[in-house]
Amino acid sequence: MKKKVFALAVLAAVTAAMTGGVQAEEELQDCTLTFLSWYPQEKYQPILDAFSQEYPGIEIEFQYAAPVADYLEKMQVLTSTGEVPDIFYIAAENKTEMIENGYCMDISGTEAVAKLVEANRNTYEADGKYYGFAPTTWVGGYFYNKDIFQELGLTEPQTWEEFLNVCKTLQENGTRPIIERGEWFWDSFLGPFMNDYLVDDMDYHKEVIEGSKTFADGWGPYIQKWYDDLIVPGYVGEDLVSVSSQEFFSEFATGNAGLLAGHAGHLLEVQKLEPEFEIGFFPMPGTEEGIKIVYGAVDCAVAISSATEHQKEAEAFLNFIARDDIVQLYQDMNGYVIGMEGIESDVDPILKDVAQRYSDGEIGVYIPQGNWDAYGTGLQQQMIASSQELLLGDIDCDTFIQNMQDKLEELKDE
Repeated sequence: MKKKVFALAVLAAVTAAMTGGVQAEEELQDCTLTFLSWYPQEKYQPILDAFSQEYPGIEIEFQYAAPVADYLEKMQVLTSTGEVPDIFYIAAENKTEMIENGYCMDISGTEAVAKLVEANRNTYEADGKYYGFAPTTWVGGYFYNKDIFQELGLTEPQTWEEFLNVCKTLQENGTRPIIERGEWFWDSFLGPFMNDYLVDDMDYHKEVIEGSKTFADGWGPYIQKWYDDLIVPGYVGEDLVSVSSQEFFSEFATGNAGLLAGHAGHLLEVQKLEPEFEIGFFPMPGTEEGIKIVYGAVDCAVAISSATEHQKEAEAFLNFIARDDIVQLYQDMNGYVIGMEGIESDVDPILKDVAQRYSDGEIGVYIPQGNWDAYGTGLQQQMIASSQELLLGDIDCDTFIQNMQDKLEELKDE
């Protein structure tokens, strides 16, 4: 399927170059565009190859920094030295900082932005202008080993108590209940918070930033619940603080873990390892039945530097990605839900139901760092550090919450 899509994309590119594409090339200058990508080159290569077919005079100097921490650190270095690439990615963690400090060009008038659905377009909006092109949205939760579930008589949990019973049964039968990434194991606390609290107060993080509420008001009880229900019994183990990306995928793919907390991109990586079992999926549950919000977010966005000397050429690259045939290659790259008008998402069947419910507006998506405005990078770093300390027993839940509040006040004072 991917080869077929790529072949069609290249054919379309060649055809365009022979007709309308020729005129576009006459208007554009031969140049080299520097591009710092959120995705590695081997994943981006089909898009780069198709672009070079249509725009042979524009060379893409590809750079890569691994998300999330390494990428954010790389961008901070580049902005501080005045070496911002012509094209780069902005994400939930740094979008406000990058936009407010003037690093991103206003791309409101581009064909790419015009094709986005409202949620994807508005995620990178500020003061009525648009600064990022995010054609996909990721949704996540728990992937599970269907063979183990069937062997142990387990079914997809609909409530938090049912979820805890799944974890207990897995542990009692010698299987690691949950595998999560070293920096991101805290996301297993989100189910009850999203579907018990946040669903009735979607402005919670805005209120925390403004000072009318605190981290203790919303997060407090759910961090404690996470600790008592998952960390104390060992369903979320101490060794997760040092789990690498490769261990994260292989631990699940080899059948050592019954559940993997992650999203569509992680599913793609697991499938590359060819697990010898069928994979299932369920969203992170709340206390009661009925999912209203799932772990997820509009993806990071392609942005153009406000200082680029090649604005038209950079816009050509942006609009190229937004073409119907090329955005399918983009989805092949990350496996996410396409958020563009009139384009159907060809997501993995494992995620088809939750993706359709999101596309139909039945459920929303949430990650904390997408709601922290200019303080996203600093608060995320604090959350990672404090959650690791909590898991290792170096601090308690009250200290975790206080650390988050103190960090916010520190960032506000800078």
